[in-house]
Amino acid sequence: NKVWAMADLMQKGEKVYAANCVACHQANGQGIKGTFPALDGGKIVNGPVADHIGMVLNGKASTAMAAFGKQLSDTEIAAVVTYERNNWGNKTGTVVQPADVKAARK
Repeated sequence: NKVWAMADLMQKGEKVYAANCVACHQANGQGIKGTFPALDGGKIVNGPVADHIGMVLNGKASTAMAAFGKQLSDTEIAAVVTYERNNWGNKTGTVVQPADVKAARK
């Protein structure tokens, strides 16, 4: 039930991203053209937050995007989504809390 500050989520999110996302989406968020989409300027990352949370939780069928809902905690998913939405050229200002992720799991 902790409410996290953006700075703390960004710090944690950077670590979660490095451990789980960087191989496909790259450190610069540019992805690999034709294989893994860019997160920097991406539709999901800059679109509705519920869609972004859902993508990380559930993955995307018929693609390489894995579902992380079973291996990452609500806090880890909140942190990485916050990080992705506020890193590189993405400046959504969105702060995702673990409670938002918990609600999306239902």
